[in-house]
Order: sequence, then C-alpha cells, then structure tokens
Amino acid sequence: MRYVDESRQELLISSPQFPALVLAHASWDKAPFHWHAGLELLYAKDCPVLVSLRDRTLRLDPGGIFVVPPETMHAIRMMEGDPASVAPRALSVTLNPADMASVFPNIMQAQRSLDYQRCNRQGSRVLVGDCEDLYSLLVGDSPVRYLEANSLFYSLIAKLFGSFVSPDDLRGDSSTRDERTIALVHRYVQTRFMDPLTTTEVARHFGYSREYFSRFFKKYAGVSFREYVNELRLDVACEQLRDADIPIGQVGRMSGFANEKSFRHVFFRKFGCTPDQYRCNERRYAGQDWPNTDWPTGEWPTGEWSAEDAGASDRA
Repeated sequence: MRYVDESRQELLISSPQFPALVLAHASWDKAPFHWHAGLELLYAKDCPVLVSLRDRTLRLDPGGIFVVPPETMHAIRMMEGDPASVAPRALSVTLNPADMASVFPNIMQAQRSLDYQRCNRQGSRVLVGDCEDLYSLLVGDSPVRYLEANSLFYSLIAKLFGSFVSPDDLRGDSSTRDERTIALVHRYVQTRFMDPLTTTEVARHFGYSREYFSRFFKKYAGVSFREYVNELRLDVACEQLRDADIPIGQVGRMSGFANEKSFRHVFFRKFGCTPDQYRCNERRYAGQDWPNTDWPTGEWPTGEWSAEDAGASDRA
C-alpha cells in the first residue's frame, strides 16, 4: 500500500475496469491503517473480516457488509481460511470520487450525507445479492465478465446511495461544478497521457490558475495532478511490461514518459525495483496467485489500542 503523505492517506488508483478500486481478496489479505477520500464497502463472503476503526475493532461475520466512511482511519484483516488456498473470500469496493464524478456529479455530497449507522445495520439485506454476484464475476473466467461486473457495480452503488441517502441530499450542492470539472480533467488526461502534460497547461486549458487547479484537484482526487498522471502512465507501463516484448525505453515512451531515464526513476520510486526486474518477476509468477507479504511489522493492532496508536488524522 502506498500513501500520499505522512497522514496515511492511501494513494488510491481505480481498477482499470471500474471508477473505483474493486478487489476480490484472498483469506490472508491485510491492509494496515489508512484512509481515503472515497467510502469503502467490505463484503465478507465466506471468512470473517476484522475492521479496526479509530475507537474500536469489530468482527464482520461471513455474509456481512460494512461501509467505512470517507476520510476514516481504518485497518482490515481477513481471518481464518487456508493460506494454501488461492480462492478469494471477500470483496472490497473503494470509491474514487474523481473517477465517479462523471456519472455521479454529486458523489461528495452523497458520501457526506449517507446514513452509515443505518447502512451498517441494514445494508446486508439490501446489498448482499449484488456483492455476491460481483464477487463471483471477478473470480470467474467469462469473456464478458467485466461488462457484467460493471452493470452490477453501478447497481450496487445506486442501491447504496438510493437506500441510505435522502433524495434532497442526492441533489447536490455548490461543489457539483468542481466535481464535474474534475471528471472532465480525468477524461482529458486519459486521452492525452502520452502528451507532455503539465499542471500549468492543463489548468489554463480549463480556465483556472495553476494554484487553484492544484488545490481543488488534490481535494477531489486525493493526489496531486502530477502524481495522478504518473500513476496512470505507470498502469499503462505495467501492462506493457507484462504482455509485450518491447524494449524498456519504448515502454516508457508509449506510456507517456519523456525518456527512459525519467521512466526508470518514477518506476523505481513507486515499485522499489527496475522495470526489467518487474517484467521478470511478473512473468515468473504468471498464472500463480500468491499472498501479499507487504505487511509492515507492528502495523496490526494487538490488545488494547487507541486512536493515537492508529496514527489517526483528521486532515483531508
């Protein structure tokens, strides 16, 4: 897991197929304390899940659903299950407000207004069917599974907000214009990531000063504009490294980096390895599922703990 800064805000990048981070988890998966600008929905399919918040730790039993509010410090741990198994046993859906804004401009207002207490009491009845079907599609092998999964994803989110947010709050507020602008910026970057984009040029294109654009982009996206562009380019580069036999320098250029040196620098800073090593490792483990071992010592709480122990922060 990568953080934006010392506040432990997760550097959230949506899954390629969704405007959110949608993951089918293995039974041994863990996530240390973190927070993000979008809410996170957790579905425990057939293993218990421990969710630690600032003031308590709760156990989510199989079949249960829990929604973590945005900007809430939390940690997650899948319990029990056989470490030798490769079958995912839980689902998490973390909304990316910047990516959602194009289809749901009032996403920020809706997240703030959602009745989380009622949702976490009654959500299983309303949402479990879509969660179960979405999980099954993600671990299946249908050639159209992502088309069907997107239909279920939007059904799930529509039920979540439609059931636990009042109609008046769904209509939005004065922040809607900025959210729509961010959605337009995302589409603009996604179609021009190979161009030499700069914060100043993109701000000018949308009629903003560089300073104002930088502030509101980070507010809604959770990362700086430069970080977002680099993450998008790295996603493209990783796909090329896994699937194409082309030189490293060409991978960098096809991903939007100015030259091989800058590509290698940004790549190593994120992944801690060179593009060559990444390609070698990905091909070595192709077709194999193996547990995430990136679990820092002492990150998971044991016994009694407090918000200070969690490193909680109220900063947005």
